[in-house]
Amino acid sequence: MTQDLNDTQPYRRILLRAVGMSKRFGALAAVSNVDFDVPRHGIVSLIGPNGAGKTVFFNILTGIVKPDSGDIWFNGKRINGQRPDRITHLGIARTFQGIRLFKKMTVLDNVLVGNHTHLSRNLFEVVMRSMRVQDEEEVARKRSFELLDFVGLRAHANTEAGDLPYGMGRRLEVARALATSPQLLLLDEPTAGMNPSETAGMVDLISRLRRDLGLAVLLIEHDMKVVMRISDRVSVMDYGIKIAEGSPDEVRRNSLVIEAYLGRSANAERELNPPEAEANQEPDTSGGLQMRPRTVTG
Repeated sequence: MTQDLNDTQPYRRILLRAVGMSKRFGALAAVSNVDFDVPRHGIVSLIGPNGAGKTVFFNILTGIVKPDSGDIWFNGKRINGQRPDRITHLGIARTFQGIRLFKKMTVLDNVLVGNHTHLSRNLFEVVMRSMRVQDEEEVARKRSFELLDFVGLRAHANTEAGDLPYGMGRRLEVARALATSPQLLLLDEPTAGMNPSETAGMVDLISRLRRDLGLAVLLIEHDMKVVMRISDRVSVMDYGIKIAEGSPDEVRRNSLVIEAYLGRSANAERELNPPEAEANQEPDTSGGLQMRPRTVTG
């Protein structure tokens, strides 16, 4: 059941708000009392070392994992307890860390699957091939080709998804998510495993999601160059706790963030803020942040 936020509260510019989100798995506190906002049309990055709880937090937002406590508001309505398919229908779509495509289906058919949440046909109409079914299928095909154009894959529409190069597979996942007509797109490590050229293309695609489609984007990303380049705001998690939040420049200079990524190191501050002697060198937009190994994923 959904519940409306009080219209007098200044929530209208906030698309998604999570309040006091917590989730434990036995003795492990994967997410601990996390508050989180995503503004309309914003690009927000969620970063942190491996095992920080980022993917668990994504799974909570999309209904895959039920939180132990906390509330989730989307478009001013409380969506706690909604099934993943219902959350998708409300306007939240996502991709995953590992590519999850229907590899034996064509690129076009993979995108057509994403249209399913907005089809109103029933089994009888499908069997009888009613006019409404035919009209909906035609609209879905047209929309799917438009999305393939948007992600640069129209020429591969009839290719089996399993035959696509890795970077194209990532783009296809985005197209399929877009087929659900989201307002908020969650991207879980969208540039993971990409070469520099593919990464640059994905960064451009993410930027166009907002500029051309008006979407809000929340992404988990380990490539700090990507994070610093495209984010309006960055939030940082460590051991299930949100330890910092702010602009990319504020976050890269935050002492708690430096500790989370690098541990206590005499060189940490120098890596983030190179001395004057290095001022003429091309800046490292990653902010010097490197991943600190963890034994737990997410």
